[in-house]
Amino acid sequence: MLTASQARDETLPKLSALVRLAQSSMGSKMAAYDAVGRRIGASGSWVRKFMGRQDTGLDGHVLHNIRTAYERLCSNIEAAADAAEATNALLREDLHAALRGDRAAHPRTPGGAPAAGATPRRPGRAAASALVVPDARPRVPGLPGAGDLTDLPLWRAANEEE
Repeated sequence: MLTASQARDETLPKLSALVRLAQSSMGSKMAAYDAVGRRIGASGSWVRKFMGRQDTGLDGHVLHNIRTAYERLCSNIEAAADAAEATNALLREDLHAALRGDRAAHPRTPGGAPAAGATPRRPGRAAASALVVPDARPRVPGLPGAGDLTDLPLWRAANEEE
């Protein structure tokens, strides 16, 4: 069984997290107090007093609602983190495959799976990695007065293989 002091000490950080989240989305601390109060079955003034450590009672149903709202917040954060990690893993996989050049990149659905009947993004062209340059020869047209550029050692080395 919890004493009133233990219940307050356990509940205050959870309520503070709920208020901070509401404040970041609403932009106003007073509006956040009211929104959290409505969510947990209390008034905004009660939330302010409780967070200010004033002498307020903590009813069982309010305590339960605070715990439930906090657990819901934590599960939403964990789900978002898992989704971000899954997306990052797919992107990492595509990047490694593109760097290895062993398979063409396939379009993926928002869930990350390859799209059914996926076609290349540019019909009529072979799927190629954007990181691999198929032809590394310079494509500079002959400009008048550009003779000094072609005298550079790298330019000569690149063009000698032709």
